Amino acid sequence: MGRVGRNDLDQSAASESDTALGAAASAVAIIDRSRLRRECLKLALAQHNPHWHVAEFATADELLRIVAASEQFDLVLIGAATAEHVDLGQLERMREMLPETPVVVVAENGNPQRARAILGTGARGFLPASLSLKVLMGALDLVLAGGVYVPSSLLISQGKSNKLIADALTMSESTVKAHVKQIIKRLHVSNRTQAALLATGHGFYPPAIGLARNGNGLVHGMAHELIAK
Repeated sequence: MGRVGRNDLDQSAASESDTALGAAASAVAIIDRSRLRRECLKLALAQHNPHWHVAEFATADELLRIVAASEQFDLVLIGAATAEHVDLGQLERMREMLPETPVVVVAENGNPQRARAILGTGARGFLPASLSLKVLMGALDLVLAGGVYVPSSLLISQGKSNKLIADALTMSESTVKAHVKQIIKRLHVSNRTQAALLATGHGFYPPAIGLARNGNGLVHGMAHELIAK
C-alpha cells in the first residue's frame, strides 16, 4: 500500500473545501435606486461569501429585462430608504415573473402594517435597516436555505400570545417564551405590552425569528443583535 503524504491530504481537504464552497455559490441581485446603498450591500455580500455572484440594478425593470434574456438569480434583495418607498405592485409583479426566486426587502420602517403588507406580497423576508451586517447576512443565509425572516415585533405588535406565535412559526411555546423574554430585556421594558407599544410607536424592530426547512425537516433559528455585538 502506498504512503499518503501530507501534500496529498492537504490537496484532498482543499478539494473537499472547494466543493463545499462551490455548492454555496449563489447568484444574488440587488435592486436599489441609491448607488451608495447598492455598492455598500454588494461589498458586504462579497465579504460574507466570496463565492456569491452579485449583480446590481437601479430598478426592477432592469432586472426583469436581464431575466427575460435567460439570466437566473437565487435571491433578489430590494433596498429602499423606507418601507413606504417599496412599490407593492412591483413586488407582486416580481413574484409573478420569478415565482421560484426568494425576494427580501431591506429598509427603515416605522409602520409595522407596511412591513406586513410587504410580506403579504410573497416576500420571503423584511429586514429592518437597523439590523447589524452580521444579522442581515445570517438572515440572507436563512432565506437561501428555504426559510422566511420575520421581525418578531410584527407578531408581538398584533397582540398575539406565545401560543399563537408558536403555532404561526411552528415552534414550541417554551422557545417563543424565551425569545420574547429576551426582546423585553433588550428593550428595557417590563412586559410585552410595553414592548409592542415601543415597537409600533417608534418603529424599533427587536430580534427576529426565522424559519428554515432542509432535508431533515424544520430548522428554527433566531438571529438577533444580542449575539452580534
